[in-house]
Amino acid sequence: MSPQEIAQAVAETLGKKNIASASHCMTRLRLSLKAPGAYRKDALQKIPGVLGVNLAKEELQIVLGPGRAAAVT
Repeated sequence: MSPQEIAQAVAETLGKKNIASASHCMTRLRLSLKAPGAYRKDALQKIPGVLGVNLAKEELQIVLGPGRAAAVT
């Protein structure tokens, strides 16, 4: 999947209105969600290119790998 397709799939899975902000580090897409408990980890992990999903306090981290996180953000 292209970075744009991954971004679209993540937005559709989480609900675009549920995403308050987005940033990234080297390997992870970091999202602040309006309703952090409303995400489906299993659905996110099925998106091609997603290597892992972590919820760290109020921040949802989607592991995409080096370079890919910036392109998806």
